[in-house]
Amino acid sequence: MRQSADDGGGGGRSRRQVLRRTGGLLAAGTAAASAGCTNLLPPASRAIRYGDVDLPGRGDATPGYRRWFPAEAELPPLDAADEDDPYGNWTYATPGDLGAAQLGRPFDIGRNVAQASMDYVGYPLASYDRLVSVGALGSVAEASVDRATVERTLADTNYGRADDYREFDVYDRTDVDRLLAVSTDAVVHTAGETRRAKARALVDAEAGRVDRRHEVDASFAAYTERVGAPPTVLSAFGIVSGDLASAVWFTFDESSAYFVYDHAFADGETPSRAEVKRQISGITRGDRASRVDVTVDDPFVRVALQLDESAYMDGDDGDDYRSLPFVTWGVDQGSDTITVSHDAGEPVSVDRAEFRPTEALRNPPASGSTLEPGDELAFATGDLAADDIEFTYSQDEHSRSLLFSYEPANDSDT
Repeated sequence: MRQSADDGGGGGRSRRQVLRRTGGLLAAGTAAASAGCTNLLPPASRAIRYGDVDLPGRGDATPGYRRWFPAEAELPPLDAADEDDPYGNWTYATPGDLGAAQLGRPFDIGRNVAQASMDYVGYPLASYDRLVSVGALGSVAEASVDRATVERTLADTNYGRADDYREFDVYDRTDVDRLLAVSTDAVVHTAGETRRAKARALVDAEAGRVDRRHEVDASFAAYTERVGAPPTVLSAFGIVSGDLASAVWFTFDESSAYFVYDHAFADGETPSRAEVKRQISGITRGDRASRVDVTVDDPFVRVALQLDESAYMDGDDGDDYRSLPFVTWGVDQGSDTITVSHDAGEPVSVDRAEFRPTEALRNPPASGSTLEPGDELAFATGDLAADDIEFTYSQDEHSRSLLFSYEPANDSDT
């Protein structure tokens, strides 16, 4: 799952919709080193080498990210698309510590998924200590934050100061439905029509003013205790059927990458070790793991894979890899033209980017150039037909990621 999405201006599009759009790009990936999901298991045509996997103790044993999860009874009103699954596909990542120095390339899918619901506010993504995405509610970037830096950065964007909430400075924008709540140690990002209520719920949960999910949901508490807080956690990625909860998490040491699939099952439904082996033997994608460890500890099942550095990199020296640029995009939708502006953030290499639909782009940038703050791309609305505006970005020769998308308002919306 090397590929990932940055729905940088999706007009309030739900997190589930963002991840669904991401899936099409994920399916195109061929680099096993970045897969993170089922294509990291050995092909069925090769014998799986089972053995003990000694997982390095990287990250935190205690899942501190849970303090941002309000209990279900404390959830705010949600947009209709998210009401059936408010926690959705939650993620956790330590963006500056993902194995690049040790293995030659970071495992960045969790970081990129979190970035999909964030805007640039003056800090590169790797400068944040932790990223927590709480499903439909929003995402949180934790670090020491200078409010003045954020204020200066947002002055050149479509964000404007709104009514503050407790100790958080609040900024809102309406070209796309996004909101920021900024304190000295966190930036909260929310989206959609109910974005202010979502931000309040996240802030109140973190401060302990409302019940948190793990405090009232024993199964979530037990499961997240088992997973802990390694460098990356992606929930709802399982490889054993019939579970109640699943996640894949990533860690590493100086010579190997480790992908661990944790599952939780209902009472009496935990499969045997033999059944787990039968299920994973059918996985047909990915490179050979050096060993695979299956443990069953009712109600939990864990499948841990160890890949040495060469298998993780899959013959790639990593020189071509580039992180997904972190940008705040602006949108101005007129009757004849939709203008997408680079309002703040990192430069975007035009040679690595593709701007679609190409036939609607009035001012294609020159090859060899970069998009910088202040640059604009204009799309003719008459040539959009039913297409969304999408920017994709090549992180290396194997992967193309969604950098930005915008769904134009139709006549009934304007």
